[in-house]
Amino acid sequence: MYCMEDTQVARTIQLNDGTRMPVLGLGTWKSSLLPRTSVQGAVEAAIAAGYRHIDTAYSYGNEVEIGKALRSKMQQGIIRREDMFIVSKLWCTHHAPEDIPVCLNKSLNDLQLDYLDLYLVHFPVGLKKMGDELFPKKDGKMLTSDIDYVDVWRGMEAIQASGKVKSIGVSNFNILQLERLLALCMVPPAVNQVELHPYLVQTELIEFCKSKNIALTAYSPFGSPARPPELFRGDTDPHKLLEDPVVAEIARKHRHSTAQVLLRYHVQQGIAVIPKSDKPHHILENTKIFDFSLTEEDMRALRGLDRGWKACLLDDVKSHPYYPFV
Repeated sequence: MYCMEDTQVARTIQLNDGTRMPVLGLGTWKSSLLPRTSVQGAVEAAIAAGYRHIDTAYSYGNEVEIGKALRSKMQQGIIRREDMFIVSKLWCTHHAPEDIPVCLNKSLNDLQLDYLDLYLVHFPVGLKKMGDELFPKKDGKMLTSDIDYVDVWRGMEAIQASGKVKSIGVSNFNILQLERLLALCMVPPAVNQVELHPYLVQTELIEFCKSKNIALTAYSPFGSPARPPELFRGDTDPHKLLEDPVVAEIARKHRHSTAQVLLRYHVQQGIAVIPKSDKPHHILENTKIFDFSLTEEDMRALRGLDRGWKACLLDDVKSHPYYPFV
């Protein structure tokens, strides 16, 4: 159904609550390592290039800059609020019921918005709240909390009911965690945002989400090559995915870049994708994925690269019972 050999793939995905999410978005993680102005510049360039889906999070520390970009483009008359699909995420230190609205309101204020289109639980493991620390530690050990993500989800249902977020979803949840939410909660997650690329194919998770009508968004579609080098994982790291000879050969055949092939791989499966870039020519190049199509043979070759390599692990909390990547 999704691997149509013509170039027609939908530019939006209908979520299980009836709203539509643009299939291509701009990712902004790691942008806190860039000069402040470059995040604002990237978002403005993306809107000018036609992006209408912007992905951020409380923990990225860049929502003020993104808010300025949105405000600027609205004032120029390029976009209206309802044209945009803005996604943010609840951070792990704000899993207590009273902290969920606090985290959301901080994001809304920084973004200069009165509602979000999609709000995600960033990670199923909670962390202790210690001031404004994103990663609270004691004696070098991450301080986790034992708040159940099912209770966090009930708090998400409450803020959706308040009207401040249109849709609610999760990020980095595995199949068992999604099954538990579906069994115990009123509102099913609209989206699960996870790391996906040909080195991390996750067929079972994709099939499960499709069967439950949970949309998928792929982060780190290029294997996160712009991470700080100290976060690389040696020989089992996907950061060289853009240089893979199989990807390069498919790109050459279609006269497109390897980046465009890796993005097309997702949208052709009905999966949204949020590449990160702060370079205007890459931001524009990443939009040109709707004028060609990968064959079934191309898709098989790309899936055949699967080696279970993850860029984003958060292994400091891997002993926690809710750690998702086991």
